[in-house]
Amino acid sequence: MEEIRGTETLEREILDDARKRADRIVRKANDEVAALRAQADKRIKEALDVLAQEYSLKRQHAEQDLRSRLPLEKMRLDIEYRDAHLREVTQGAVASLKPAILGQWCVARLSRHAELIQNSSVKVAVRGLDAGSIGAIRALFSKGSTSELIEDATMKARGLIVEPADGSYHISITETELTEWLLDEKRGELAAALFGSAK
Repeated sequence: MEEIRGTETLEREILDDARKRADRIVRKANDEVAALRAQADKRIKEALDVLAQEYSLKRQHAEQDLRSRLPLEKMRLDIEYRDAHLREVTQGAVASLKPAILGQWCVARLSRHAELIQNSSVKVAVRGLDAGSIGAIRALFSKGSTSELIEDATMKARGLIVEPADGSYHISITETELTEWLLDEKRGELAAALFGSAK
C-alpha cells in the first residue's frame, strides 16, 4: 500500500513538475511573442515615420518647385497673350488700310528692286490696290523691261507679286509681308501704343 501511495505521490510530483515546466514554456513563449510583436510594431512605426518624412519632404519640394515656376509661367502666359493680341490687332489694322495707302507701301518696297525688275521679263499680279498705285507700278517697269500686269482676285492677300519669266527670283509685297515687317521692325512702338509703356 505504501508503495502505491509512494508511486502516486511520485506521479503527482512528476505531473506538477511537468505542469510548472509547461507553464514556464508557455509564459516564455508568450513573452517572446509579445516582444516580437512589440519589435514588429516598433519597426512598422519607424517605417511609417520614415515614409511620412519622405512624403513631407517631397511635398515641400513640389510646393517650392511650383511656387518657383508660377512667376515664370505667369510671365510666359502674359507674353503669349500680348504677342497674340499684338499680332491680331496689327493684322486687323493692315487689313483695314485704304487701297491707296497699301499701294504706296507696295510701290515704295518694289522701287527698292528697280534695277532687278527693269532688266527682266516679268508678270506682275496685283490685288486690292488703287489705280494710282497700279500706274506707279507700271511706270517702274516701263524702262526697258517687258511686263504683263494683271489684277488677280485669287491672290490670298492684297498687294503684288512679281514673277520673272526665267523664274530667277520671286517678289511678294502683300498685307502679309507688311504685317510681318511691322511686327519685326516696329514691335516695341506697337506694343507701347497698345499696352502702354513698361516702366
